Amino acid sequence: MSSNKMTPEDIERLFEKAYTTIFCSHNKDGTIHAAPIWYRYRDGVFYFVSIKKSKRVNNLKNNNTVSLAFLEQGTKAGEEGDIPSKCALVYGKAEMGFKPAEGYDAYAKWVFGKYSPPGSDHNPEFDHQNFVTVKVVPDKIVHFYP
Repeated sequence: MSSNKMTPEDIERLFEKAYTTIFCSHNKDGTIHAAPIWYRYRDGVFYFVSIKKSKRVNNLKNNNTVSLAFLEQGTKAGEEGDIPSKCALVYGKAEMGFKPAEGYDAYAKWVFGKYSPPGSDHNPEFDHQNFVTVKVVPDKIVHFYP
């Protein structure tokens, strides 16, 4: 029986390439709040900028246990040049309000730079009144080719 676990290279590529992740936090009533969010990935850690008044941030104040879901859709099995879909679930703890080593403005530029047009020199300032830094360090990663 062959394993459907992803290769380490495919895992890294998925985390670096994916445009968004689904960030899952816990609502007070025990249900899950799942919403897409932009992110960056570096050295095994996921980094975000979140709106302070968001449901996500309010949930994290009560319970910082989170899950992140990633999916890269492949092509249909059996097609010439078939590319397998890739899926990963990350379980970990979120930390809010950390001070980025590179400074807040450089951090914002780095996170949002992934979404700027090539050659863009957009240099956003970090809006401390409305946004907060968030990072997730994984406790466990489940990955597979579905």
